[in-house]
Amino acid sequence: MEELVSVSLGNEMDLILAHKRTMKLGELAGLSLAAQTTFATAVSEVARYVIEQGTAPVLLLYATEWRPSGASRKNQYLVAVIEDSNLSVDNPTNQSLLYAQRLVERLEVTNTDQGSRITLHYCLPGSRKINAGLIDSWRSQFSSDQPLSAYDEIKRKNEQLQELAVRLQDSEHHYKRVTDALPLMIFTANLAGQFIYANAWVTDFTGQSIQALNQTKWAKVIHPDDFDRFWTLWNQQAAAGKPFDQECRLKNAATQEYLWHLFSMQPIKSEPDKIAAWTGFVVNIHAQKIVGQTLRENEELALAKQRLEQSQRELESTVSELNRSNAELSQFAYVASHDLQEPLRKIQSFGDILKDQFAPDLGSTGTDLITRMQGATGRMQALVKDLLTYSRLTTHQQAFEPIDLNVVIAGVLSDLETIVQEKEATIDSEPLPRINGDPMQLRQLFQNLLSNALKFAKPDQPPVIHITVNKLPADQLPADVLLTGHPAYVAISVADNGIGFDQKYEDRIFRLFQRLHGRSQYEGTGMGLAICKKVVDNHGGHISVRSQPDQGSVFTVYLPAE
Repeated sequence: MEELVSVSLGNEMDLILAHKRTMKLGELAGLSLAAQTTFATAVSEVARYVIEQGTAPVLLLYATEWRPSGASRKNQYLVAVIEDSNLSVDNPTNQSLLYAQRLVERLEVTNTDQGSRITLHYCLPGSRKINAGLIDSWRSQFSSDQPLSAYDEIKRKNEQLQELAVRLQDSEHHYKRVTDALPLMIFTANLAGQFIYANAWVTDFTGQSIQALNQTKWAKVIHPDDFDRFWTLWNQQAAAGKPFDQECRLKNAATQEYLWHLFSMQPIKSEPDKIAAWTGFVVNIHAQKIVGQTLRENEELALAKQRLEQSQRELESTVSELNRSNAELSQFAYVASHDLQEPLRKIQSFGDILKDQFAPDLGSTGTDLITRMQGATGRMQALVKDLLTYSRLTTHQQAFEPIDLNVVIAGVLSDLETIVQEKEATIDSEPLPRINGDPMQLRQLFQNLLSNALKFAKPDQPPVIHITVNKLPADQLPADVLLTGHPAYVAISVADNGIGFDQKYEDRIFRLFQRLHGRSQYEGTGMGLAICKKVVDNHGGHISVRSQPDQGSVFTVYLPAE
């Protein structure tokens, strides 16, 4: 059945609206005025009964074909369905239902666990033929109809406002969940530096409410030696509308210890020359500051250089790792703190509305631009998703457990079943061992390796993928595999017969956002192999590749043996 219009039934005014809509449908279907009135009266009787008995009834109007029992051909009908999830029709002999039943061809009452449904069928004249084009024309007329009354207009606007309110609330809840999950303080502030919004990390670290922090200007949290310098610089930058970056020490409520933090804030303009608010984040840089201070002290203690050489090498390694992690965290925080996911979803949704409802007004050029915009938005959504995946590999480490890699591969192949069938691919695997690891991360590793092997297959040749395994003592690893700390490793190779690539790009392909092919040739964000490398690094392993153009590729993962 093709739904044409729906009406929420709540009061007498809704009954008037339902009657008018039913009359309108009868008119469009070519019924006489008497037949229109008969059908509308039957619908009104049932609607009134359901309003009196139920809590949230809805009227749905359709047009359909149906063959009565014993008939030789199908007849065409106008159908009215009145349903309510909180209604149970215990008395089908009610006078209103019996009266309505005499006015229509067929009246059915259906009771289920989800409520009751009353369906009325009104037969159309044999000369009236309904087709898809006519249905679309009727639906268009219902959609474009001006409000039947001031009440109708108010009700329609109210429903739109309620829908927007629900969507706004969902958006706010989603933004709060995202920001609360990040390991840093995220906030929005006004010109006076008072927080309008802040995630849970602010109150968790400071032990104070947002209201208390605004009232005291963080006087009980910022180190006394940093307080005046902090607010002096803020007032200067805020007055000039410039970005604000300032290091200061903040007191941890749990330990009462002052730790170095970096405030970073950017102005948000509502108009070209007017700043509406400031948004930013506060990140813990205490370890980085301590490392820098230690290095300066090492330079002053040149006489103790020989005794501190080993410690200095360890500190330099720590500094390198901290700087790298801090850079990745800052990049991720910048993207995620602005909650890209929800705006992108809205762009897609509004684009669909423009294409579905305003395509004739936009013309072919406008429709093409919207299609290209949505394509770009889809690629951006994929990129944000991969960025979040990569970030979680650092920030959401799970305790290792014994993992059967055969089960992991079986799960990945189940996920890839559709594309395997489409490409007529052949995938075989030797029996794989058990290792200690994170099951989710290992699944991501092999999902990306097998997906790449399928994606970069030759266009004229079905993919053939072999998964092999070999166990090696640590002293027999290849020269370019620099691993220590475990007596033995398992080398798992994924070999394909795809398009391959030049071996000189081996190091490049494991970096973030690196692609060897244009987006028009192969879809992707350039994150897949970077995620693979991150998973392998998290497991104390190594990943390498051998490849030649048009000769396929062999990716080998070295992981500590159980």
